[in-house]
Amino acid sequence: MTGVLLRIRRRPYVLLGFLGLSIVVFMLTYGVAFRRVSIGGSLTWQVVTGALLVTGMIYQWMLLIARRAGRPAEVRRHYAAHRWVGVGMTLVFAAHAVRFGHGWTSALALCFIAIAATGLLNREVIPYRSRWIYNLWLWLHIALSSALVPLIGFHVWIALTYQ
Repeated sequence: MTGVLLRIRRRPYVLLGFLGLSIVVFMLTYGVAFRRVSIGGSLTWQVVTGALLVTGMIYQWMLLIARRAGRPAEVRRHYAAHRWVGVGMTLVFAAHAVRFGHGWTSALALCFIAIAATGLLNREVIPYRSRWIYNLWLWLHIALSSALVPLIGFHVWIALTYQ
């Protein structure tokens, strides 16, 4: 356990990620939302932060594409950015999300939280001694990310239809 804490301490993105994740969970659980800056109203704020989230999510998939292409230098570059973009997305999600909502919006929020949590428990933080446990972790992180895509599409469609 001490080794894990030392690894977390040496990686500032992990601490910032856990802070962002804690803020998201607190805000969604207690229904507390950031006061929106007046830049054209609540819808504008939601569209801007939502667009940032979608842009970040699209970029996150670049790591998988680089891995599949088998270019180690590109993988290292994207992996470094992947961690920080993920942390940034957690903070933007905290500014975007208002509450858990009902049904599928709760599923979307929980899926996002699970992706962030699994992302923070990567191989730099948790030394997976067994290859199959690492593969299970990676599969879970990618599967949750894949599940998020249709949830976001549905969310955007519903949100823009009823606004």
